[in-house]
Amino acid sequence: MIRIVVFYLAIQLNGLLVRLYLEGYMTIEVLILLQLFLLGAACLEITHHKTVQAKNMTLQNRLRWLLLGFVAMVAFAVFISFLFPVQTRNQAVLLQVGKQVPHVIFLLFLVNASILEEILYRQLLWEKLTFPFVQIGVTSFLFVLAHGPNQLGSWLIYSCLGVTLAIVRLKTGCMTAITLHLLWNSLVYVLTFL
Repeated sequence: MIRIVVFYLAIQLNGLLVRLYLEGYMTIEVLILLQLFLLGAACLEITHHKTVQAKNMTLQNRLRWLLLGFVAMVAFAVFISFLFPVQTRNQAVLLQVGKQVPHVIFLLFLVNASILEEILYRQLLWEKLTFPFVQIGVTSFLFVLAHGPNQLGSWLIYSCLGVTLAIVRLKTGCMTAITLHLLWNSLVYVLTFL
């Protein structure tokens, strides 16, 4: 339970560091150093505690699930955005922050968010739940809440993203879910600067 709280606080710290930089309380050098420290701590957690263990499957099957998950996430996002006017609060903040900070800071923020969120939701919380349906439902719901949906469209988009990440986690393990989240946030990074 302590590790769950620590990872939740690390996710909050990731955002707080960028806010402190934007408000002038921190230099870019200190921010980059702290972001790298946060990333290193997450990687140390993965390797030292063997937090993330891969399922025994071929690389080809893992890549299939990764590609399928990414295509599903993009398709859901495009489809839902056609049905509803979707401008999530999280998306608005990301666009604003992405245009105000240097690229390296925004990229480190997205990498940290991807890794920390997946470890929290799709590994630490996942292990506390017993049945796959409950694991998928609870972790996806908490993922949605963490992204602050403010309208039906944003609820649907984050629900689809959370469920897709959870299904990929169920079928392949947490490392593929982390990779998928990194891939999704890479798309966010590219679209922010178009």
